[in-house]
Parts: sequence; structure tokens; C-alpha cells
Amino acid sequence: MKRYCVILSVLIFTVSFELSVAQSKDELERKRREAEEIIERTNQLLQQTSRTRRTSIEQLNLISRRLQVRQSLLQTIETEIEYIDNSINNSQGRLDILQVELEESRDSYSRLINIAYRHRFAYQKIMFILAAEDFNQAYRRYKYLQQYGQSRQKQIVKIQEITNEIYDEIQQLELQRNEKMSLLMLRQRETEQLSNERRQQNSLISELGKREEELKRELQRQENISKALQNAIEELLREEAKIAAERRIYELTPAEKLISDQFHNNKGGLPWPTERGVVTGFFGEHPHPVLRGIKIQNNGIDIRTMEDAEIRSVFNGVVRQVLTVPGTNNVVILRHGNYLTVYANLAHVYVRAGDNINTGQLIGRVFTDRDDGNKAILHLEIWEENRKLDPSLWLSRQ
Repeated sequence: MKRYCVILSVLIFTVSFELSVAQSKDELERKRREAEEIIERTNQLLQQTSRTRRTSIEQLNLISRRLQVRQSLLQTIETEIEYIDNSINNSQGRLDILQVELEESRDSYSRLINIAYRHRFAYQKIMFILAAEDFNQAYRRYKYLQQYGQSRQKQIVKIQEITNEIYDEIQQLELQRNEKMSLLMLRQRETEQLSNERRQQNSLISELGKREEELKRELQRQENISKALQNAIEELLREEAKIAAERRIYELTPAEKLISDQFHNNKGGLPWPTERGVVTGFFGEHPHPVLRGIKIQNNGIDIRTMEDAEIRSVFNGVVRQVLTVPGTNNVVILRHGNYLTVYANLAHVYVRAGDNINTGQLIGRVFTDRDDGNKAILHLEIWEENRKLDPSLWLSRQ
């Protein structure tokens, strides 16, 4: 009874463990690799930025982004370690069950061996059958000896199978423990890196804090650029609304509605406009990284990419406008039914107003600032008519 209670309790633990694991091991490993890739891309961009000796907000943004991703990486590693701990406990539970089964099988086999010893001679087996009181009893004795022989053989096979399973579980436990040790070492290394990067971030903030007036002027310049871009988009929307009213067109054509629906259905799955890049400026209102008490507003996201990177459309659409906005160079605006995508800070443009564009088609090349460490930043916005949307919610994981 005690053994069966042990088996039952371990089985309950095993089932509850399987149900409680929300993230698979493969998913955790994918998240870890993804974070490591972003950190690697950020390091490459920082090397590019370090060509200039002048500390900049962009350097701080890259370091802060790397810090954020490394914190996420550490959380993923912690979850992986917890997952492996649970797997080890689960494997140990199965091992306990197998060992109980092996002990019972050996006991059963031992009893069979004792029976075999008592009936070790063929003559004794024959006499055991012939000593029966009638034919039916003799037949039952014959079947008993036959079943005993089969049971004995089954116990031998069962013991071998359980022994092999125990060996496999021990091997699995060893692999899991080795994997845990590797993750513990990785956690220690990443923790040290995180500490170093925090010091680097604080040092940059301190250095930039000495240039407060300069930063305020730069912030004002960026706000003017953002406002000019927003005005251009809103002017386009007003012109389109006026044309629609004059033509008494109040709805999208069937083709436009199809594109609009497809765009909407691809939320979270749109391809990136750059082959490689790291988001350093996020949508919405955020505290300034250096200036205390000052908020910055971003109508889209800023993607730091490699110098002279080519920019691609994130979806099928029509080029509605190509314009130049002072401070952000060339801008391309695409319409996708009810949606607009805006690509700003292009050095060269490959398309013209009215062109039909396919998903992934090249539309231009990002501007690269040769005087500022070859800095190359694409500003991307997504609008649903006159409503600004967060592009990071629409793009797929890179």
C-alpha cells in the first residue's frame, strides 16, 4: 500500500508539472537567441557610433536599448533554469516510480524462482500433475505450470525494460544538470555584463547632463521636425478627404477595402522595413533620457540600422506622396486602404507618387550622417486615417 501511495503521489506531481508549464523549452530557447541577436546587432551599431568621439543621445539610446534587452535575456535565462529544475524534479519523480516498479518486479521474480526451485525436476512436475484427484484438476495443474513459466519469462523481460528505462532517466537527468550548469554560468556572465553596462549608461548620462542647453536645443529641433512631418501627413489626409467629398466617394473601393482588411489582419506580422536594425525610439510619450522633468513625444518608432541600408515597404499599397521635410530628409507615404505607412529620413527615393508597391519592395535608402559616426535612423509611422498607431505592435519579431 505504501508503495502504491508513493507511485500515486509522484504521478499527481508529474501531471501537475506538465499542466503548469506554460512555455515550452523551445520557446524559451528561441527568446534567448532572439535577445542575443538584438544585443549583437546593437553592439555592431555601437561600434559604428563610436567612430565619433562625441558622446550623443543616440549612443545613450543604443546602450539603454541593449541594457533593456539584456535584462529581458536574464529573465529568460532565469525562467529556463526554473524550467530545467522542474524537469529535473519531474525526471526524478519518474525515476522513483521506476525504482518502485523494479523492486516489485524483482520480488515477484524472486517468488517465481522459489517456485521453480520446488519444481526443479521434470519428474516432480509430472508427479505434480499425475497426483491430481481427477482429470479437471490435472488440467488446471498443467495450465498453472504453463502460466508460471510464461509469468517467469515476462518478469525477466519486464525487469530488463524497467532497468533500461531507469538508465535512460539517469542519462536524461545528467544532461539536464549539465544544461543547468551552463545556464548558471551564462547567468553569471550576463549579470556581470549588465552591471558594466549600467555603469556605462550612468557615465554617459552624467556626461550628457553637462550639455543641458545643447540638449534642449536639439530636443526643440526634433520637436519641430516631428511637427512638420505631422502637418504634412494631416494636410495629405485633408486633401484626400476633400477630393472624396467632391466626388461624393465615402467608401473604399472593393480593392482598397481588401487591402485595408489584409493590412489590419496582419497586425503583429508585418515585415520589417529594414533588413537589420534595432528600435531605439519608441512610440508615445516618454521621459527624456537625460533632461529631468521633460517628456518627449514620438509619433512612430526610430529604427537604428546599418549605414546606407535600403528601406522596404511593409505591405502592398500605393505611393501617395513623396516629399522633403527639413531635418528628416525625404519622406515616402504609402496608402494601404484605410492605413498609411510613413518612411522618413531617406537619402534616396526609388518610387514616385501613384506607383503601386508590393510588400518588401525597395522604396529608398536611409540617410547616413557622415558627420555623426555614420548614424542611420529610419523613422517609421503607421496611421489609421488620422489616428496614430504604435508600429512596434504591427511589425513581426525580427
